[in-house]
Amino acid sequence: MEKDERILRAQRFSKIWWESRAKSGKSQEYMALGLGVSKKTIQNWEKGISSPTFFQSGEWFRLLGQNPIHYYLEFLFPGSTEVSEDDDDLTEALVGMISHMTSKEKQQLLYLIAGDHGSSWYGLLQMFTAHCHTTIKSRVTVARTILDQYEMEASRSNLVCPDITEPDLDMLRKSIENAKESVKNGNNGYTLENDE
Repeated sequence: MEKDERILRAQRFSKIWWESRAKSGKSQEYMALGLGVSKKTIQNWEKGISSPTFFQSGEWFRLLGQNPIHYYLEFLFPGSTEVSEDDDDLTEALVGMISHMTSKEKQQLLYLIAGDHGSSWYGLLQMFTAHCHTTIKSRVTVARTILDQYEMEASRSNLVCPDITEPDLDMLRKSIENAKESVKNGNNGYTLENDE
């Protein structure tokens, strides 16, 4: 039974590799060259015969210019990344995702939902949803503006809730740079160390 479970898991994991590569339009040859492995190795990963190392999996998504979170969540919680009409399924998916968040991420999420920042959570949710429907190029522009505004407000001690959980500005800067690089390379997404 344990061997069968490992095989099934390897097959489910292999779906991450072939699906993400197919979505990006990159060839197995391109991936092999970028990762320094043979085309046969890429084929074995995509068939579930073998698996990449942790480092190789991070490099895989960097080469594709994709965020791996969607694929990993789908692996851990099948169906969780699909838009569902079933409230129980949605609740289960959200609880699963939140259980894997760090304490800081949970604090930040609570701040967005219930913080004393003056914005409606529903309004913020609509803004984030609309923002994520725009191109990476548009999102880079908005993110740069937000970072600049935050830094100027902080330097003048004008932040709304300065004692509440702060953003990770280093991570925001890295996100902007990685997204900018993704735009230059013609990719539709980017990765960060936290994603991998």
